[in-house]
Amino acid sequence: MRRIKIVFFDVDGVLTPVKSSWGYIHRYFGVEEEAVKAVKLFEEGRISYEEWMRFDTSLWIRAAGGRLHRSVLARIVAGIPLREGAREIAARLHRRGVIVALVSAGVDLLVQRVAREVGADVYVSPRLRWDKRGYLLPGGHPLVTPAGRHGKAWAVRRIAGEYGVPLSRAVYVGDSKWDAEAMKAVAYPIAFGDECEVLRRISLCIVKSMEELWDALLAIEEGTCTEGSHHQKGGESG
Repeated sequence: MRRIKIVFFDVDGVLTPVKSSWGYIHRYFGVEEEAVKAVKLFEEGRISYEEWMRFDTSLWIRAAGGRLHRSVLARIVAGIPLREGAREIAARLHRRGVIVALVSAGVDLLVQRVAREVGADVYVSPRLRWDKRGYLLPGGHPLVTPAGRHGKAWAVRRIAGEYGVPLSRAVYVGDSKWDAEAMKAVAYPIAFGDECEVLRRISLCIVKSMEELWDALLAIEEGTCTEGSHHQKGGESG
């Protein structure tokens, strides 16, 4: 590919059909209502992302009876499927010499699995903490956060810099408001789905499947999907 050298993918809601791996685990343990409190506190800037991770992981540990082994959590997230066509689009990109990067604030056990399954060149996500016996500890390492100083835009710039790729040749595919800043950082922002008003305003393309995404990438290469054109698959542009 001439124009595109790296494609950044969000994981939750893009490479998987589940919108939030954290929310998926909350539902498994029946703690969704309590978990909403931390979301509000983070959005209001009253807690850090590390504190948010501590809040959520503490909910899981308590719901699991005081101890939650890594193997149990891995089995839970194993129920989250890969989106149809995800492996194929990564393989197509690799055949054309394009770097496949995952930038996610999702649960690392899922992100690691998805990275393996699609053959990602690089991935970054927050990291859970475990004791020596493999039991979950409250909190974690916020290596990338939904927003703020170490948000997804920061991760995109860092990875692109490490690979020596200018952001003028980068694509970012996201589905939620947490992807907005990262999408603004690249030349070719693509929204997966049209549910997020913020992304509808800033995205170059809106797609609803991996095949539509591939068509959009080819259009970028051909110069028919350019900055400001707001080409959209599957409906009117927003």
